Amino acid sequence: MNRVIQIYLINTLFFFLLLYSNKALSFEYNLYGSIQPEYSLFIDGDGRHNQSREKPSILGTANFTTFIQDDNAKISISALSRYDREDHNRSYFDFQKLKYEYYFDDATIKLGNEIVFWGVNESFHLVDIINQSNLAENLSGTKKLGQPMIAASFYRDFGDVDFYFLPYFRERVFPGANGRPRLKLEIDENSISYESSKSEKHIDLAVRYSLMIDDFDIGFSHFYGHSRNPKLIINQSSFKLDQHYPLLSQTGIDIQATKDSWLYKFEAISAELMSERHLSAAGGLEYTYYGLNNSSQDLGLIIEYLFDDRNDYPFNNEGSIGLRWTRNDINSSALLAGSIIDLDGNSNQFFIEYEQRLKNDFKIFVEAIISGSIDSSDYNYAFKDDSNFKIKIAKYF
Repeated sequence: MNRVIQIYLINTLFFFLLLYSNKALSFEYNLYGSIQPEYSLFIDGDGRHNQSREKPSILGTANFTTFIQDDNAKISISALSRYDREDHNRSYFDFQKLKYEYYFDDATIKLGNEIVFWGVNESFHLVDIINQSNLAENLSGTKKLGQPMIAASFYRDFGDVDFYFLPYFRERVFPGANGRPRLKLEIDENSISYESSKSEKHIDLAVRYSLMIDDFDIGFSHFYGHSRNPKLIINQSSFKLDQHYPLLSQTGIDIQATKDSWLYKFEAISAELMSERHLSAAGGLEYTYYGLNNSSQDLGLIIEYLFDDRNDYPFNNEGSIGLRWTRNDINSSALLAGSIIDLDGNSNQFFIEYEQRLKNDFKIFVEAIISGSIDSSDYNYAFKDDSNFKIKIAKYF
């Protein structure tokens, strides 16, 4: 990991030397970022692992873009850094993007770090596989780490084809011993194994073909490389969880259909992992009522379902329902609220996310995650006492 950080820093230095050289002063560039203090309060008191009920942190972002080579090429840098007082695993620095892109008439080549998202669902992201999840940020896995890659995209009348060459694997980031919420057992950061003899230097490969047919957006994808989700094994000596990263072969499809105020969404994968093949599928619908009560407000209803044919997989029969309200005002006020429900047992979780611009360069975010009734045999029981409220205020520059 230190070697990767050194490479990142060298590349960053090179880009900024290029920017401030006499030749580069003629370039037009865009530089912007944000500072975001954050405070979380866990309403059930101290955690079951003696974690604090308060979790303050601060997040900083910086973004830089410039076009070079007669506007045929682009350099992008997006850096993210967080300091968390309680959890050292949540204090980190990451280049979400550190890339060079060159544009041809019907193709694009990318070199460097990038964030790539595949999929159409709101709650259950099955086909999304390129980037590693940072669970220290949130346990939903939606926060990602930048992935080193060489990528080529080709645009044709019959659709777009994207190829990905991923030369370095990034391990999943878990909450530390003082992190909250966290698993029942602590993750051993120093006990990591791989199925491949090349460990993190194994070259992962991916390809995606996408096209539009009338109201349908369709994507087909295939990935071969290290699973982003490690198998966690109890170490009988340390009573911690060791991480093992097996090789994964995954083929996926994602479809979204837009019909007036309706969105229909579907994702499915067939994956082979440790000589066993499994099938997962998730989908649902979203209906948006535009101009609520003859106003500028919109109200959307979201319903999704997840199926997985593995009996021992903790998320094999899940449902989610939510409401998305958008005021469409000058302050960009928006609210998302809903619940994720385990349809196999007695487990549910409620969430609320609200955001609003305070001024042109200030924005407030208020979030809440509330644990409902959770059966003691359920995977989510480890987080039963971790209901929390979170407030974030971002200053943009």
